[in-house]
Amino acid sequence: MFRVEEQGQFRGVVTFLDLRANAGFLKATHVEASAGIEATKLEHQHRAVYAQESATTAAAGDDRVIHVVKGAAGTIQSFKAGCVVANIGDSVVTVDLHKNGESILVAAIEVDSGDAAYALVAGVIDTDTVVADDVLEVVVTVAVGTGTLGKGVFAYVDIHEDVD
Repeated sequence: MFRVEEQGQFRGVVTFLDLRANAGFLKATHVEASAGIEATKLEHQHRAVYAQESATTAAAGDDRVIHVVKGAAGTIQSFKAGCVVANIGDSVVTVDLHKNGESILVAAIEVDSGDAAYALVAGVIDTDTVVADDVLEVVVTVAVGTGTLGKGVFAYVDIHEDVD
């Protein structure tokens, strides 16, 4: 075995039988744009979006599947919701995130008159793990109260998936 302790340059082809590099050795700048790395060797970040029409009063029962997990495993990074037009008075729009029919939040997000138009209200995720074929769904309920419901309910979930 030999050891090189100076900077140098190889002019010929170097073949390594076993390369052990320090963490952080390989950076994105080292990978050619045309490298053609297969999708199965990558991690995937998704932002799945839910949106009711901006001019439409918040509607309960407009539940929608927004993502089906493709990767072998993954984690829910964040879930946020809001309204394009704010609620007035004691009216509340409740937005929940379900995985395979069950809520995965500590409590559903409540968007109320204290939340400005376009404000993002963060949900607290209770169960953040997902696996292949898990179905993520946004579930909306409303409480009209004596005020006016907001309009244009929207939400998004950030998902990190590992292919293998």
